[in-house]
Amino acid sequence: MAKYSVPLTTWANTAVYVETDSTDPEEIARLAEEQVNVGGLCHQCASDVDLGDVWEVAMYNGKPEVYKEDE
Repeated sequence: MAKYSVPLTTWANTAVYVETDSTDPEEIARLAEEQVNVGGLCHQCASDVDLGDVWEVAMYNGKPEVYKEDE
């Protein structure tokens, strides 16, 4: 099974690692959106930062950015 890194963005950025047999960027991006888990912020930062609730896959030329990880 291949492993992919998918950048997602909201007010902040993160990357989700997806393991799948699919090679379709749209499917991989959908799986990443389902798995996104907002990391924690320290107490001081959390009082000044709103990460938002909606994460979006980063796009390039109208296609999701999906990067296959080297084995």
